[in-house]
Amino acid sequence: MRNPLNNPLFIPSLEIVAVLFVFGFGLVLFFGRKDLKAGLTGELGKRFIGWMILAPLFLVATFVGGLLATLILLVFFYLVTTEYVRVVGVDRPYAMYLYSLIPITLLTAAFFPRLYFALPAAAILLLTLVPILTRSIENLYLQLSYAGRGYLYLVWSVGHIILLKQIGGLGLVMLVGVGVALSDVMQYTIGKLFGKHIISPEVNPRKAWEGLLGDFIGASVAVALFRFALPEQFVLVHFAALAFIIGLGSAWGDLISSLIKRVAGSKDWGDILPGHGGLLDRANSLVVVIPLVYYFTFLVMEYGLR
Repeated sequence: MRNPLNNPLFIPSLEIVAVLFVFGFGLVLFFGRKDLKAGLTGELGKRFIGWMILAPLFLVATFVGGLLATLILLVFFYLVTTEYVRVVGVDRPYAMYLYSLIPITLLTAAFFPRLYFALPAAAILLLTLVPILTRSIENLYLQLSYAGRGYLYLVWSVGHIILLKQIGGLGLVMLVGVGVALSDVMQYTIGKLFGKHIISPEVNPRKAWEGLLGDFIGASVAVALFRFALPEQFVLVHFAALAFIIGLGSAWGDLISSLIKRVAGSKDWGDILPGHGGLLDRANSLVVVIPLVYYFTFLVMEYGLR
């Protein structure tokens, strides 16, 4: 484990997060009409509380590293996988398959990153062993689909965070976390104030096109705040592209999550976050943003994308 105070990015990152929490607290009071209790029990207040819980854990995992970061990451993966298994209806043998692939995926990302991109093919091949060894073919195609999509949707996608840290550094990891949080808050704020045109009522009746502007505003603010911590290869056009990618990915991830829950007939992924829902209800945007930012960074760093 590392002492975060020895990292020159830690104090600036902590200050940025603190300022953003003050800003978020102000928004909560605004929508609660200066009534703190009413504000905290409202939709924005629930989001604010959720990020207040997640932000310290994210900071610790990013800057402390070592065994503590590994434990936080493992717990995160097991919790969101459990939420997915429960909501979608994954049978026990296929759930065990998903759980067993979590440490394999993380270890591959950490120590054998060049093999990471072979994991989807390996996971699909290993998946066929479940019905063979259990001798159960009931709802075979549904369960194969649930488990296969669950691995790609959650474990493999979010596992790119390790690769992102390797290629882009801690600053880029912090940008992703703060960018998603700001996009989430600003999407709700703009959507609440000006939202009239719903993107897809059948998927999420509250997600408006106007709110998408909030996603881009939140992502742009995050890029501006963490510009100093990004790789030196990044120039102005890359900053603009990052803001677009994070904003679009945040909205996209939220809609994918809503789509899965709607089909499964569930309102929330769980109840682990007080008054809001499951961990995946807050972290759903990371599922899309992390791999998008990683592959964009890979193109910039390895191929000199301009």
